[in-house]
Formats: sequence, structure tokens, C-alpha cells
Amino acid sequence: MKEVTGQLKMLGSGSVSHGRVGSSMVKYNTIQIGNTILQKIVTAQSLDDFIQKGLGHEVTLFLNKNMLIGVKLQDGQVYYWKRSSGLFLMSIVVSLLLLAFAVVIGGTSGSFIMPLVVACVVIFFTLAPFILQTVSYQPKLSALGGIPLRG
Repeated sequence: MKEVTGQLKMLGSGSVSHGRVGSSMVKYNTIQIGNTILQKIVTAQSLDDFIQKGLGHEVTLFLNKNMLIGVKLQDGQVYYWKRSSGLFLMSIVVSLLLLAFAVVIGGTSGSFIMPLVVACVVIFFTLAPFILQTVSYQPKLSALGGIPLRG
């Protein structure tokens, strides 16, 4: 988890996309915090309200790659995006299915190594951020006294 601390100077143009009930996302083209420029950042709309509250103040942003998953405001309070356990379980199931598919493909082609490597790479680049957020980052933000917000 990457932490960026500084004055939240700008929240650039953002767009809201609505998913299933209670899962709206905000995508910012640009965020400026201190002298750092962050681009193409996604966050939960519920967390976005607290990020906007920090505009013009010293804050810490917690990032998981291009996902803004938490904010520590000037009063010391931490708010974080808590992913649903259903999404976490679904990502585990998809990972296991992908690995099983790789084993089947490997069995029919006579080589297990290449399909397993491809499956692991796909899992790492697509599902790892969701798994890391649920297993590692959410407990850390909770331990800081963070208030969980649903996506």
C-alpha cells in the first residue's frame, strides 16, 4: 500500500459510474497532493465524499495501485473503502477456476508449466489488487482506527 501525504491541492475532473446497488465508483483523471500528481485514480463514491472534505488541507491518501482506498484527514480520522466479502470470495473462486482450466489445458497439451504460468500472471495482474486490499490493506487501515465505507 502506497501512502502519499501533503496538501490536497486539486481533485481534477471526475466521472461517476454506477454499478450494482450501492457500488458507485469515481474516476479522477488527476489528483494533486503536495507536489505529487496522481493520474487515472479510481475510488468508491462513498469514500470520495471524505476525500473532497480534505481539499485544501494536509491529508494522507492510501493507494492500492490506481485505486484510492483510504484517506486520513487533517483531524487524524481515517476513512477507508471496504470491499465486500462476496467480491473477495468471487475473486478467489475465479482464481481457482483459472488455475483448474490451466491444468486441464496443460493436461491435453502435455505441458503444465506454460498454462500455469499464464494463469498465475493473469491472476496477479487482474485479481491481486482486490485480494491484497481485502486481506492486507483493510485490516491495516482498520487498525489505524479507520472507519469502513462500503463501495
